[in-house]
Amino acid sequence: MENFFDNVLGFLPQRSIVWTALGSALIVIAFQKGSQKLQEFVKLPYMEEENQQKRKEILGQSGKDQQSKS
Repeated sequence: MENFFDNVLGFLPQRSIVWTALGSALIVIAFQKGSQKLQEFVKLPYMEEENQQKRKEILGQSGKDQQSKS
């Protein structure tokens, strides 16, 4: 039975390599989440979707006003 486990689990890397990979993956995920939060925090008002829609409406209305005056 022990020989079976050695044959099945023998292809896996050493335990320290697995822990290093898991730790690295957690660090990468943490940096990703942190950068997303920071990007949302420093986002300027004109970058928000709600303000983009308002801007398009305003520009559309001013364009119609200019066409009607011509």
